[in-house]
Amino acid sequence: MEKQSTHAITDAVADTLFIPLYMRCLETREQGGIIHDPAACQLVDQLDYDFSRYDQAPRSRVGTCIRVRHFDEAARRFIDSHPDPVVINLGCGLDTRAQRVGRQKALFYNLDLPEVIQLRESLLPADERNISMARSLFDGAWAEEIRTRHPNADMLVIAEGVFMYFPEEQIRPVIQQIASTLAPGELVFDACTSTGCKISSRHDTIKHTRAVFRWGLDNDALPQQWARNLRLLEVEYYMDKEKRRWDLPSRVMRFIPPLAHAFKMLRYSMRPLETVSGNAA
Repeated sequence: MEKQSTHAITDAVADTLFIPLYMRCLETREQGGIIHDPAACQLVDQLDYDFSRYDQAPRSRVGTCIRVRHFDEAARRFIDSHPDPVVINLGCGLDTRAQRVGRQKALFYNLDLPEVIQLRESLLPADERNISMARSLFDGAWAEEIRTRHPNADMLVIAEGVFMYFPEEQIRPVIQQIASTLAPGELVFDACTSTGCKISSRHDTIKHTRAVFRWGLDNDALPQQWARNLRLLEVEYYMDKEKRRWDLPSRVMRFIPPLAHAFKMLRYSMRPLETVSGNAA
């Protein structure tokens, strides 16, 4: 079978989409793995891409799959607890969350750059409940379009492995747009601290790419200052999960707070704007 070319993916950040895909596949092939995603292995087998550069990346493998499981669980909870849920995956890459958590009740939107969506459509064709949007994260029109289509829906916005690649001045208006347009609902994303940014050149997968971490979130309450209808619900640290699976250097890092807390997953509620006074501009 002829493999699908990936040469059209030239953006440095977009190219990182192959990392979580491969890690999901490797973990699926592991007996008793953190996650089980057979679709990821099917996709890996169909792609003309050198995944071998990521074979020696135990920390990324564990961390990526912890994140996938965590966000899957957040999606399931949200879908189960809302009557009309819409799930929006920002920078979706070749994510298969709709297949994992089920789309019988929820509607999924998958947003990424046009070249990524073109590849995605050739492998994971969209349907009426799993919709692709070929848009930049920074084109705010996508949020208005989704809200217009679903004026009464509760929105779950997931940014998985996305925000840390861009500077704060680019991410701030995105979060403000999400909070002002897509409330009520929740926003979940992963982030690194400024320490995490500094060590990105030694990250066991990112060091093999042209991408770098640019946004360090040291104050978890900061997004609440940008949009007052946001409220921090929880922060979870990667190093607190699956403690037996981390390699020796990672286990040592767990006893050094700046390193143990360098990478995290956050969840915010987005309250209806009419219930909040004095929203940030």
